[in-house]
Amino acid sequence: MYCRDVVVHTNANTFSNPKMDSEPPVATPYQLAADMSILRIEAETCRTIFDLSEPSYQGLPKPVVQFAQLYSFVREITGPAVPFEWDKDGRLQTCVAVSRLLLPTTISLRYAARIRYNTDKSISDVSPADIRGVAIDTFLSDQPKRDWLTNTEADRLKHVIGRMDAKPLPPRANRAFWYHEYAVRTYYVELRWVYIATALESLVHIGRELSGLQFRERVSQMAAELGIKHFGPAEAKQAYHMRSQLAHGQQLGGLAMADRQIYDAMESVLRGALLRCIEDDAFADALGDDQKLRKRWPVCV
Repeated sequence: MYCRDVVVHTNANTFSNPKMDSEPPVATPYQLAADMSILRIEAETCRTIFDLSEPSYQGLPKPVVQFAQLYSFVREITGPAVPFEWDKDGRLQTCVAVSRLLLPTTISLRYAARIRYNTDKSISDVSPADIRGVAIDTFLSDQPKRDWLTNTEADRLKHVIGRMDAKPLPPRANRAFWYHEYAVRTYYVELRWVYIATALESLVHIGRELSGLQFRERVSQMAAELGIKHFGPAEAKQAYHMRSQLAHGQQLGGLAMADRQIYDAMESVLRGALLRCIEDDAFADALGDDQKLRKRWPVCV
């Protein structure tokens, strides 16, 4: 017996999307690493995962699923093929989280499961992922123009995963990476804004003093280095200030346009910085050493 851990990405946002022809989804199967790939799992198994993952109510029929599988992130599991231990070491979740740095999509952990196979490759059983402590759905700041990875992005994802396998992220970047993942699983903007701001702060903050100044100066410099426009010192200052100014229960779509632009720029800076950290050793070294960080992104008091 062997097994696979999977995360299914649905085709819910592909209908009538013209980019399906001009920028088609990654061709499957696509090998990302020795133990990880993007492919399409068996249709019947996928329907089972949908059925297990959707809520059921006593005396009422289950809702009819209005979508199907677009593709799935799949990890081949070696060792004892026991059920109910989906992604025990977090490797598959990390892969999904990294894919969001390349392109924010609605892929979530809603349809995640472990599939066990018999020796003849028939399905033995399917156990849903039992995820505790964090949300499993994904919420984007804006409706994506394209809700899937292309071959080009899959190529880069393969490269990025290889880099992360070879060289772990510096501690401050690793914290920021997971803050980003928690943010995209968060619906209310007053919480999401704090996650993103805290992620950026964890990248650039040294010591206990002048937190706001460090954020304003260093994050705006980082934005300029990454080629992200309209996020200078004034916007960074407003972003830091807004962490405690948002109304309780406010939705992403309820932000004023100016604030929405600042928020989206913050996300772009964070994703760009994390990718640069993974792909550029000098950038990673600067984030891994306080003296190098001070030199690369100085703060004028």
